[in-house]
Amino acid sequence: MNEPVILNQFDIKVPDRRIYFRIGYKTLRQKDIPENIKELVCEMREVLKKKLDPRAVYRVMDYAQTNRHPIFKHAEKVALCICTVGPKIEEQSRRWMEENQLLKGYIMDSFGSEAAEALAGQCDRIIVEQARKKDLWPSKRFSPGYGKWDITEQEYLFQVLPAEKIGVRLSESYMMIPRKSVSFRINWYRDRAFTTRSLKAMP
Repeated sequence: MNEPVILNQFDIKVPDRRIYFRIGYKTLRQKDIPENIKELVCEMREVLKKKLDPRAVYRVMDYAQTNRHPIFKHAEKVALCICTVGPKIEEQSRRWMEENQLLKGYIMDSFGSEAAEALAGQCDRIIVEQARKKDLWPSKRFSPGYGKWDITEQEYLFQVLPAEKIGVRLSESYMMIPRKSVSFRINWYRDRAFTTRSLKAMP
């Protein structure tokens, strides 16, 4: 089994339009966004920079080394990953909520969610590049709780990956702490016919 790889060098970018959408502005036209909202999003972005602590750990395993869950069927190798933007974003959001600064808290929480997804996307690209270097075909990224991969399979990921090294733990209800964390798997196939990922999106 390959040793886990820990990553901590990321450049996380969250477009303003994603935050506007999350807080209820479905239009992307700048003229439709109130100036006070634009200013607040800009202010929260600066707070985000100080609170972000992106880290990740992933491991690539041969199929025979996995628990052979049906979700891994046909894979030659399986990459498992846990990533997090750390606890400070949600702590700041919760603090503002408790102080009744609801909009600031909500915007901060939205930044945290988008940052976590952006981080997962960067980890995804790293893993996909590793697969292609070995001439294997990666699947799409899937997390426990989606489709036939039950949320209880989080426990398996935490057995295989040293999540404590990036500051993530699992609750009794299989939720990750900090909340702004993402876990997922990517199957690596020898036969391109098994991949669910767009070929155009691969290196």
